[in-house]
Amino acid sequence: MFENQKNIVQRFLSIVLFTPVITFAIVWSPWTYFFLFFYVVMLSMLEFYKLIKHTNVLPMRGWGIWLGLLLYTIAFAYYLQNNITPILGYIYIPLFFSIYVIALYNRASSNPFLSIASTLLGILYIAVPFCMLHCLAFYQGAYSYQLILGLLIIVWSQDTGAYLVGYTIGKSKLFERISPKKTWEGVFGGILSAGIASCVIAYFFDILPLWQWISIAGITIVTGVYGDLVASLLKRSAAVKDSSKIIPGHGGLLDRVDSLLLTIPTVVAFLKIIAFVGYNN
Repeated sequence: MFENQKNIVQRFLSIVLFTPVITFAIVWSPWTYFFLFFYVVMLSMLEFYKLIKHTNVLPMRGWGIWLGLLLYTIAFAYYLQNNITPILGYIYIPLFFSIYVIALYNRASSNPFLSIASTLLGILYIAVPFCMLHCLAFYQGAYSYQLILGLLIIVWSQDTGAYLVGYTIGKSKLFERISPKKTWEGVFGGILSAGIASCVIAYFFDILPLWQWISIAGITIVTGVYGDLVASLLKRSAAVKDSSKIIPGHGGLLDRVDSLLLTIPTVVAFLKIIAFVGYNN
């Protein structure tokens, strides 16, 4: 019981400390937004590759992180200056596939193709979703913090509601084989809090109509739960509880962004489909 109370206090203090910093970076300018998530991508990929290493697979960590950050930067440059030459993308292609050549010189790995696969998975799993985050940041052409901050508030609200309700009255296990602590009561708590958050956000942020904010909350509920379960599956495979101890009470950075890794691509797809069919009102 004492350990659980200590965990709640640590989580609360971490939220109080980090939330204003994250909010400021997103609101202040596109460059503070860029460097915030550059840091997130870097640390999340580092934690991911450490988890993979626990499964007795040796990813090419440095090369993977460099390729992931380069892809994130190229995507940002494209949206920031949308007439930028596509040459940057074409330069990236041979760099990406050069990982097969790098594997030839990687003597540490006893199974080079598992090393290649795990390295590329880190880019696909973490860097690509955060590259797609730029689609939301520049949704109307110029940089706007509304979609990014709104999505994060919904995700945070869902996570907080699920944790508090699950901790208080949670009994019915959601997916005990993968994550023994997650409960159906927690899921319903997350649904309620995400729904309320989406309605409040729609009042203050006019970049989307109410029904689209509510739809994003619905997407987040599904992808957030599955994103968390996928990360739990990875940690269970690596036989560790948290991806790291960088955030007191929360674990690692990957533990905090795992739900976003499925949510961001799905939200982007939803908004692009809405724009394509011309139904924005």
